[in-house]
Amino acid sequence: MSAAEVLQNVDTLCGESIVGVVVVVMLMIPAATTIVLVMVVKVLVFMMFMFMIFTTTAAVFVMVVKVLMFMMFVLVILAATAAVFVMVVKVLMFMMFVIVLVILAATTTVLVMVVKVLVSMMFVLVILAATAAVLVMVVKVLVFMMFMFMILTTTAAVLMVVRMLMFMIFMVMILATTDAVIIMVMVLMIVMFFMLIMDVMRMLVTAAAGICGLHGIFL
Repeated sequence: MSAAEVLQNVDTLCGESIVGVVVVVMLMIPAATTIVLVMVVKVLVFMMFMFMIFTTTAAVFVMVVKVLMFMMFVLVILAATAAVFVMVVKVLMFMMFVIVLVILAATTTVLVMVVKVLVSMMFVLVILAATAAVLVMVVKVLVFMMFMFMILTTTAAVLMVVRMLMFMIFMVMILATTDAVIIMVMVLMIVMFFMLIMDVMRMLVTAAAGICGLHGIFL
């Protein structure tokens, strides 16, 4: 076999090696892309599941707070109605007692008792009005505090969910970018290794061909 045939066989082998390397690289790139897409889809599904859990918890909390506020409002109405009813009954009983005393006592005593009763009723009315005003103010303050607490807790929950979502998206982007860079570096190293091997083989073949040519000249 001559040196030209040897060189031709070596070039054919190098060409086939290059085609094999290109085929391997073309197969590795879709595989790496598929792996990255699968990881991204898994992370997105997990994020959607966590978002559904958070929104469901927030909705349940809001409904519970609304029910508690309605129950407190109904309780306040019932307590106020009962207090008014008791006071009306007491006033009616007191007035009946006064009427009986007016019928049985003298005119002067009746007048004195009427004045005393009127003064007592005015005093009781002032006390009741002041108590009702204080209770109304307390209920308003409690309702306002509960409303502010609901707003603050809802805002905090939304901010925490947004923060967690942003952190998860950032981590997914970092992981996907890192995997892509590592895969590209590995592919480049493999290609460079095969190119180095082919260059070494080409140099050896060239050196062998030169030696064979010199040997033929000396012969």
